[in-house]
Amino acid sequence: MPASPTFRNLPADKQERILDEALSEFAEHGYGRASLNSLVGRLGISKGSIFQYFHDKPGLFRQVFDFAVERVKNHLRQVRSETQGQDVFSRLEQSLLAGLSLIEAHPRLFRLYLRIVFEGDVPFRGALLQSIRFFSRDYLLELLSEGRDRGELKPGMDLDLAAFIVDASLERFLVAKSVEHMDLDLGLYGAGLDQARRRASELVAALKAGLGA
Repeated sequence: MPASPTFRNLPADKQERILDEALSEFAEHGYGRASLNSLVGRLGISKGSIFQYFHDKPGLFRQVFDFAVERVKNHLRQVRSETQGQDVFSRLEQSLLAGLSLIEAHPRLFRLYLRIVFEGDVPFRGALLQSIRFFSRDYLLELLSEGRDRGELKPGMDLDLAAFIVDASLERFLVAKSVEHMDLDLGLYGAGLDQARRRASELVAALKAGLGA
């Protein structure tokens, strides 16, 4: 359910402050343990205002999700634009590095994503995860399609399968960087940015060996 007209009529800076504080609350505590009382206390508004703006807690969470995902999408759109004309594997590496940089600069965004992935009480969980995967697939398909047209992929490569492989690899890499028990032997969790960048380059090299012309 979209936010109410009352919320949309608020000044843009107030809308952003409410969503940004709610992002912090959900990212830190997860959906089930996030406290609306704590949130409104920090915002200095009444709890009734939250229900007036978003109808209920699931409605607030959905707005926070859209708010967070739009930040990530804008970041990747910028990478896509700035790497236009480069070969597909350079663009994939730059996209992965952009993900690493985003996690370093805005850790709450990825923490919220991990909450959705690993916690079963998140409302609309399936739809939210599917929307992320659809955006990632479409983003990668565009890069891969342009690379195929330039002869940078193996002849006859199934682009849907290639996008699936790349998406799974890049997403798993970022999760391993952020979640200790998902790292295993790559040495990503807790690693400095230089080591993570080196590992990212090695991952893309492996993808190129399998998918490249």
